Amino acid sequence: MRSIATNRYGFAVLFLALSLVVVASGGWSNELRTSMMGNCSIALYDEDNQLNPYDFGHNPAYMLNDLEFEWVRFIFGLEEERGELKRPYDPLLVNNLYLGFTGIKKLSDRHVTKGSFAYTRLWQREIPNALEIDQYNDPFYLVDETTGDFEYYGPSAQVDYSIRLKPDLYLGLGFDYDICTGLKQNYTRPEIVHTYFKGNIGLIYEASKSWSVGLVARPVRLQNRTKFRRTDEGFDNVIYRWYGDGIYDVRAVSDYTVRELLYGVELSLQNFIMTDRFKLGAIMNYSLNQNELRYGATKRLLQGFWQSTVYDLDLLARYTPPGIPLVIGLSGRLMNDDGWAKRPDFDDILLYENPVNLISAGGGLSYLIDSADLLVSAEYVMNMYDVEAKDYGASAFREVDIIQNIGRLGLEYSILNVYAFRGGVEIIDYLMDRWLKYPSNTDLYRFTGGFEYHTGYWQVDLQLAYSEETKKDYEASRRGMSGIVWVTRLTR
Repeated sequence: MRSIATNRYGFAVLFLALSLVVVASGGWSNELRTSMMGNCSIALYDEDNQLNPYDFGHNPAYMLNDLEFEWVRFIFGLEEERGELKRPYDPLLVNNLYLGFTGIKKLSDRHVTKGSFAYTRLWQREIPNALEIDQYNDPFYLVDETTGDFEYYGPSAQVDYSIRLKPDLYLGLGFDYDICTGLKQNYTRPEIVHTYFKGNIGLIYEASKSWSVGLVARPVRLQNRTKFRRTDEGFDNVIYRWYGDGIYDVRAVSDYTVRELLYGVELSLQNFIMTDRFKLGAIMNYSLNQNELRYGATKRLLQGFWQSTVYDLDLLARYTPPGIPLVIGLSGRLMNDDGWAKRPDFDDILLYENPVNLISAGGGLSYLIDSADLLVSAEYVMNMYDVEAKDYGASAFREVDIIQNIGRLGLEYSILNVYAFRGGVEIIDYLMDRWLKYPSNTDLYRFTGGFEYHTGYWQVDLQLAYSEETKKDYEASRRGMSGIVWVTRLTR
């Protein structure tokens, strides 16, 4: 689980995970232009979507080479999503408001730094029973018998630093950190304190003018602490602890704490070939996350354990033919995520098994029509999922083997290099989540539009987006709207 950002991980994840752990939907990342153009990225060239170790590989060591201008940016965003088409513990409505700033500064010819800060208010309304900040990050559920609202407030920060150690060797350091506090507005009124930290250590070695290799290590620590207090009326809090969907126990408590603590590490080996006309990026990622759940008033006993091991190969290539304003892009991905859970009191018995396998292939084109100052980008991605959710405690065994199709189209019309009008559409024909609890055969339609105004050292960007999730022969749907404003000033 990352800071508050917008990546569906191929799955339809709870809006919170898209919000509280790096602020989102393209708004807090540096990719608002690609977001406006339907999330096209395979063949769409952008200053913040280059095929290099920093933009594609998230390696802080390459930030010095990626830098073109120094700038500072102010950000404001408002997002809302509502509808009955959801998983059982998802909120009916989510409203996310955030503001912040980010900037990059070259300290000398050898080193550069970048920093971001934001403050977020996240409002989850009409959540049925759920008492966790992210109810679907493991197969253990904490619930009560009420439907209520959660409201979270908190800051997040991100810092990256890059230095050239030798003419062909670069070091990068950085971290992501956020903290927020949330309170359920009605019985059982738990208070949730969420903290997240991810380190970012990277190396880049330029073996030649066109060939670079890199290494990244990212330690991760996440903690969610949920506290219960005796009610004002003097009643105990009755909570249910579920272990999968078949085993649960009931507790009537006054002062009680649930502590969820995740430790993890991500390792990334990177290889990039970058010439004027051809670029190739190949990244092999490995990650291991272990999540412990402890319950108790004074001595907190280990009651649940979840582990996920991921091997992930990500490929992207782009080619620009001579004499044609055309970019051709190809993408590929192989991912294996092996997740499992146990109850420590029954250590010899596997509670839950959840392997996820993904094979992905995609292609895209971007073409500039010079006579009309119109840029067109289109792409298609095919994801082949094989997902199993084996709940041994409930004797429930779910499995899907499906092909997910994703189509994207983006347009950009420029006027005098001062104004740019953008629009896009993205269609996903089968939303997925690893627990196979999202309504099957749900499709996502996302429509985006916006403009850019550039004058002197100032640039203003605005994006408006509308999304709708629908299921054939099903009356319920889920709709979302968002608006994001950037105000950027070049400082050098």
